[in-house]
Amino acid sequence: MKLKSIYLLLVPALLSVSCSSDPEQSGSERIPIELHASGDGTVTTKADQTITESFETTVFASMRDGDYTGLSAPSADYEWMKDTKVETNGTVSLPDDPAYPEDGSWIYLTAVSPQVSSSYQNAAGTVSYTLTGQDDLMYAQQIKGNRWDGSRFSNNTNNVVTSLEYTHLLTQLKFKAQKAAVQGLPVKVSSITVKGVADKMTLNINNGEAIFEGSGDLSLALAEGGKEITSTNASYLGALLLPPLESGKSYKVTVGTSIGKFEDLSIDFTGSGNQPDNLFAKGHSYEITLNISDSKLEVLSVTVASWEPVPSGDIDLID
Repeated sequence: MKLKSIYLLLVPALLSVSCSSDPEQSGSERIPIELHASGDGTVTTKADQTITESFETTVFASMRDGDYTGLSAPSADYEWMKDTKVETNGTVSLPDDPAYPEDGSWIYLTAVSPQVSSSYQNAAGTVSYTLTGQDDLMYAQQIKGNRWDGSRFSNNTNNVVTSLEYTHLLTQLKFKAQKAAVQGLPVKVSSITVKGVADKMTLNINNGEAIFEGSGDLSLALAEGGKEITSTNASYLGALLLPPLESGKSYKVTVGTSIGKFEDLSIDFTGSGNQPDNLFAKGHSYEITLNISDSKLEVLSVTVASWEPVPSGDIDLID
């Protein structure tokens, strides 16, 4: 009789534990992924920096750390790629409202911009681009999260947010031009072409490694027949986004003007002081000033500059 009494006491106790358990902790509640973006990781990030223009992106999700192959498998509920947009407030709306794994496992995310789902290679986990000289290419390093409060990408009670941080994959050259002398004749600059640079890129989504291949000419065509240069004060012409160069190498530029075409001008940068050794590296911007006389053109200076947003929808941070 004593033994039977103990059994009877245990039954209601177990029922009490079962009824009071948290449905979220048991994994029965579906927790949607709320995602945010920030950047640019190539500069010092400040809390008050904002994104001034929305831009398109593809977000990749995997249950495997650093492995984004095979994401098109229809049976993989938590492994996917989605074309979407980063809004100016940093929010990233994910189509189909994906959720965290119900068992609390980690889910890993990375992203690229612009959208690239159409060029995704399933077996290799890569995407490819053709460079135009005008389109910015960006990559966000892998982040991880799970359904438990405190480990989510956002919507944690402790207000912690783990954002996708986008960085530039290309080098930017910003061109200016000025007259060599006040009394010089006006000259129109109609085009700037960087010759013989890689014009194709394959990006490994798993680690962000970019491989540049091919050889082509990337051009900046100035509107309305060109920009007239009349002053010894430099006027802005525009920018080109180019594959980064190995240390010690330079770009070759051809400039079309109303007084002729000036070919194979070398864009060289001799660093000094605390400048980095890997100049013309990804995520860096340089200002090129062209000096024009009545019959010749030369590169006056090459200096480190701030990144110029591109018209197609770049990520731009403002203090």
